[in-house]
Amino acid sequence: MKKILLSAALFLSFPIYSQQADERIGNLINQSDWFGLEATYPILKDSMQVDFLKLLSEVMIGNYFNRPKEALAGIEHLLTNHQAEIGSGNALNLALLTCQIEGNMGNYVVAADRAKNIMEQVKVQGGSPEAYSALQAVYRFYDKLRETPAPKVDKPATDISIPITIEKVKLPDSIDPKGWRGTHILIPVTIHGNKYRFIFDTGAGTSYMSEQFARKVGVRIVNDSLMINQESEGAAWGKMGTLDSMQIGDITFRNSLIAVAPPNKLDSIMMVDAVLGMDFICMFDEFRIYPKDCRIVFPATPGKRPLSGRNLLLTDKALKLRAESKEESLQFHFDTGCTTAGLYYNYYNRHKEELETIGKRETRIGGGFNVISKNEILCLPAFTMTIGGTEVELQNLSVNIDESGFQVTGDDGIMGMDLVNQFHCVVVNLKDMFLELKRE
Repeated sequence: MKKILLSAALFLSFPIYSQQADERIGNLINQSDWFGLEATYPILKDSMQVDFLKLLSEVMIGNYFNRPKEALAGIEHLLTNHQAEIGSGNALNLALLTCQIEGNMGNYVVAADRAKNIMEQVKVQGGSPEAYSALQAVYRFYDKLRETPAPKVDKPATDISIPITIEKVKLPDSIDPKGWRGTHILIPVTIHGNKYRFIFDTGAGTSYMSEQFARKVGVRIVNDSLMINQESEGAAWGKMGTLDSMQIGDITFRNSLIAVAPPNKLDSIMMVDAVLGMDFICMFDEFRIYPKDCRIVFPATPGKRPLSGRNLLLTDKALKLRAESKEESLQFHFDTGCTTAGLYYNYYNRHKEELETIGKRETRIGGGFNVISKNEILCLPAFTMTIGGTEVELQNLSVNIDESGFQVTGDDGIMGMDLVNQFHCVVVNLKDMFLELKRE
């Protein structure tokens, strides 16, 4: 028996037979190696003997590589034809995943009703309090969105080019002697005839506004008890709202969900009023950032997947980027809202001796939503890696050397604007899930 762990929210355990192909696929799932699964499953599929493991592989590939309808169809097949094999606990977790997928697709009523129905079954059958609590949270969230239409975009059937500005992030001299650290992409957004600038942020699951800004532009609050950044040190209660429309170039974004944040610790060093997040970005098959030309293009026809294959996956509306360094496979959070880039303690712990010999210890003050902290870091003069076949060198890269510091399970670090700014064009394709770096 091997445990198969699908994500932080799903804990599934299946018997994996000794047949080599099934064993190998089971190990990839157990290790949450979704890139490995996506590459290996098509090769071993015909050699596998366990039918439900094939279906589970297809569900996970659909879920993590932005093919939600395929994931839903696979889960329905599993629950209909293999429930006895997968067991009641696993069936419950897969059913919960369908609620999350439906909600992410904007099918709020379906997500709420399904969660409520499963909750009632759990209560009758005496299921675990943890499962009931998770379902209750999903139900309460989507139940408050029943009267909210699904987000959508109206756009012309042509390439859409939008001018942007890339500006240094101003900080107090007490935080950074230079008075700035890194850059942000600012994209023009028009709301009710008034023009604003939003941070273009692949690291934000939904769009975001401060309370003051949300009132100014007329955000309608639909949930006044939303926990923002629930898993992090700076977790705080905010609100969820919706905006009837906003204009981004020739694109009209309708019925957007907005996380409305209260005043928080970050305001004292950097005020963030408005962010355009993954709820908008995921509406497109592809976007291309041209940092030197100061524009973002949403092409009518997405580009073809390069020979290097897929190197992006999507989990909880977060983009994860695969890279290679010294024959080691790495996974980074790809976040255009991150003004620089950095390596987490996960990476430092594996390469401590080498990094300590080449890095220089520094003390830096950093922060995020509702968090400001002073940390000792290592500053690397240079760090090289390969992304989609392109060689990349990052200079003065910070490394978190504190085990209690911020990090994400499974990630080796975060790649932000220090990566983007190096290239003529950064292609992010969400149809075939790849990131391509072009120097010219």
